[in-house]
Amino acid sequence: MKNRDDYDAGWTQPTFNPKTGKRPAGGAARNMLLARQGGAQAVRNAGAIDAYNQMAPLFEQYQNQLDASQKISGQLLQELQKLQVQKKP
Repeated sequence: MKNRDDYDAGWTQPTFNPKTGKRPAGGAARNMLLARQGGAQAVRNAGAIDAYNQMAPLFEQYQNQLDASQKISGQLLQELQKLQVQKKP
């Protein structure tokens, strides 16, 4: 086996080719699956999606912190405006 990573990822597993009715495996299966998934960029795209999915909980946590900070900033601004109105003669 030349590329164990492709095999482990399922890229070289036997698959059905609807055009020929055959079940290619190995490099032929990988080429067919790559074409179906969007060409040579398919592996890179799949990796980017996997990386994003792993980071999604962290992004959500940051967004929650940002929302809380914005809420507090808005409340502080309102209080400051009230104080400024009270100090005007």
